[in-house]
Order: sequence, then structure tokens, then C-alpha cells
Amino acid sequence: MTHAADPWPLPADDALEPVDDTLTVSQVGQRLEAAVSSAFPGTLWVLGEASGLTRTVAKAGRAGHWYFQLTDPEVTDARRRPTIELKCWRGTVQRLFGPRGKLTGVLEPEDGIVLRVRVKVDYYAPRGQVSFTVEDIDPDYTLGALDRERRELLVMLEQDGSLARNGRLRLPDVPLDLGLITSEGSAAHHDVLQTLADSGLGFRVRFCDARTQGAATGPSVVAALATLAAMPLDAILLVRGGGSRLDLSWFDKQDVARAIAACPLPVLTGIGHEIDHSVADEVAHSAHRTPTGVAEDMVARARAAHDELEAAAVWLAAHATSRVQAADDGLVDAARALQSGAGERLSAARESLVAVGHRLSTRSAEVLTSGGERLAAAWARLASPVHAERLTRRQADLLRDGRRLTERAQLTLERHEQALASAAERARLLDPAAVLARGYAWLRREDGKLLMDAGKVTPGERLTVVLRDGELPVRHDPSDPRTGS
Repeated sequence: MTHAADPWPLPADDALEPVDDTLTVSQVGQRLEAAVSSAFPGTLWVLGEASGLTRTVAKAGRAGHWYFQLTDPEVTDARRRPTIELKCWRGTVQRLFGPRGKLTGVLEPEDGIVLRVRVKVDYYAPRGQVSFTVEDIDPDYTLGALDRERRELLVMLEQDGSLARNGRLRLPDVPLDLGLITSEGSAAHHDVLQTLADSGLGFRVRFCDARTQGAATGPSVVAALATLAAMPLDAILLVRGGGSRLDLSWFDKQDVARAIAACPLPVLTGIGHEIDHSVADEVAHSAHRTPTGVAEDMVARARAAHDELEAAAVWLAAHATSRVQAADDGLVDAARALQSGAGERLSAARESLVAVGHRLSTRSAEVLTSGGERLAAAWARLASPVHAERLTRRQADLLRDGRRLTERAQLTLERHEQALASAAERARLLDPAAVLARGYAWLRREDGKLLMDAGKVTPGERLTVVLRDGELPVRHDPSDPRTGS
């Protein structure tokens, strides 16, 4: 009977003897620990780009440990980029970033920020790992690098004309249709909307949410600007509340600056507090110290236009009243003149029309008589039948024409009579007596002229009130508070 070969044969007895260069796991760990301690006897400063920050929470809501990575920004291939894992114990977090920490409000690790970190390197045998523990962070290096990048970007933007491009756009005198870019629910979001609403003016706001801190700020703000630029707006407000220099440094990036410069609408910024000034502020149409300051500027512009419109309306009303009063005075004068001369003019026009009618009638009779006599004489001279027939027809034509002339004269007289009647009716309506009959009255001075202006009457002057059924003498009493000065 045959047996299959043993897949796991035992080694020969001599193979079980210990070998001099074989190390135990503990020995390996001891050598690694010694090597690490020899290579890194103390702490060292490490420069890299931060990413993947994780914060733990201790008991009672206190800050716990922090963990993040540092990578080499010079290596562009993400798969081959060297990375070290850092840990920052709770005590160090409190010392650096606590309420009284030396970096509080100045610097905090965020994705994409280059940090200079002092670390202690250890080998942790139970896990077989080399550990990097954060002891300190150098704020001067990070902030200095940011300032240098900011200055270089401003020079580049000025050289290619981007720095002043948005500022050359025209901002409407009454900017009521506004776009708003900020983080939804933030204090800046609330302050801008509340300021615009409290004004009582008709602002219409299109809001676009965007990240205003961290590595997502640039892409988020650029996308929001592109969205609002396609809408029929007067201006775009880009705002963010206060923060550390590192928090606000995302508005010093080239992608945000170039998006503002290329925007076809005026972009107004209100980023940080009064002392903060970013590259975005430099590129914008106009920069304001706070988000509320941007909103107050919009309110002031709209309020100025509103006040100017109200002043124009008041002037127009006063001017129109003056013109109406002048027209009314002119109408009264015209009525008086028409009253004095209308009767004589109507009588003269009627007599003229009667004379014209009489002349037309007399002339028609004369023409007919003369025509008949000429026809009779012609009849006597022309005795032939042909001429007699022609004369008979001609006589009939003259008689017909005479009747037509008489009818036309009569129609002309009737039309003129109707025109005179209409003129008489208009004169009657404009008659000041008719105005009095409707309940009005006027004041006549002692010289017979009408009183047109209350300011021209003298104290104690005697006046006559003309009513529809008589006249009343009155005297001006300057002590009466109802009288004008």
C-alpha cells in the first residue's frame, strides 16, 4: 500500500538547532527602539502639509486627544507621497489650543495648511509602530508663509489687471436685487438678512450657501459666484464673520481672487472684523469691515435714492398746485372778459350774418331777373326752331341753378345761427354769475378789482363778498388766527 507524500514534512533533527543570528520579537523591538533613539535622540522639527484632523472628546465635554497627518507637499503623486501619523495628547492640546493656549485664535491645524511641528519620535513595541508625538507648533512659519504667498499673489493680480477689474463695474444707484454668499445659518448670514429686512425697503435676496473655512472654501465660493453671476442681480455680497488669521487665509487664495475678478457683477465683501483685510477684499468692487457693514451700505444707497424720489414728488406736487392755481386765475379773468364783450360780439355777428343773407337773396333775385331778360332778348333774336330749343333748355338750367343757390344760402344762414347759439351757451356757462349760482363767491376790493391773493390784503381793509343773491361788506381782521400773514 502506497502513501501520498507528506505536504508538511518535518525538518531534519539538525535543522532544529538554534541559529546564532536569529532574533526574538523582543530583541527586534529592542534594536528598533535603540535605533530610533539613536537617530532621533531628542525632539525635532518636521515640516509638512496637514490633513485628516480628528478630535476626540474627553469626559465632561472637555477636549481630548488630536490626531492628524503630515505629508510632503513637494511630492505631487499622492500614491507615493510620504506620510507620518501624528498624535497630540490632551495636555498638549490644552496648552496650545485651550482657552489660554498660545495658539488660540492664531493657528489651528486644518487640511491643506503647511505646518512646522516639533515632534518626539518613539518606537512603541507592543504595536510595532514608530510614533510621532506633537510637542509644539511654530505659528510664525505658517503665518509667515501665508503672508509671503499673499504678497506674491497681489503682485501677480496687479500685473495682469485682475486687481481692479471688478471695481470698474458699475454698481446701480438702487441695488435692490442682491446675491448673498456665506455659510447658511452663520452669524454673518443672519446679520446681513436682518439688516436688510429692518430697513423696510424692497430688497430681494438670492442666497447661495458656501463653505467659508477650510480647504473646501475655494471650490465652494467659486461655484457660488458662478451660480449667482447667471442671475439678473445688481450685486453679490460675499461675507464671513471673524476668525483667526488662519481661518481667514482661505480668502487669500488665487482661485477665490480670480473668480471675483472675472465675475460680471459687482462683488462686495465683508470678511472678518475691522482689522482684517484679505486678497478677496483687494480684488472686490468694494470691501467693508464686517458683514453688517456690507448690508448697511446697500441700505444707505437705496435709502438715498428713496429720499431723492420723495423730494422730487414733493416738488412736483407743489409745482403742479402752483400751475393749477395760475390756470384757475387765468380762467376767471377770461370769464370776466368774455362776459363784458360776448353780448356785443354776438349782436354784431348776428347783424353781419343777416346782412350777408339779405345780400345773397337780393343778388339771387337780380341774377334770376337779369338772366330772364337776357334769355327773352336772345329768344327774340333767335327765331329758328333749333335755337329756340336750346334756349328753352338753357332757361330751365338757369332756373334750377337759381333754386340751388337760394337753398345753399339758406343752409349757410342756418349753420351760422347754430354756431352763434353754441357760442352763446359757452358764454353763459363761463359767466361769473353762473359760477356764483353754483355756490361760489369772490371778494372785491374798493377799487372794483377782484382780490386774488390773501397775502395782498391790508389790515382793516374793506372788502365786498359777492354772492349769487347779493353782496356783503366785510373788513379784514388781522388778529383772527385764521387769517394769513
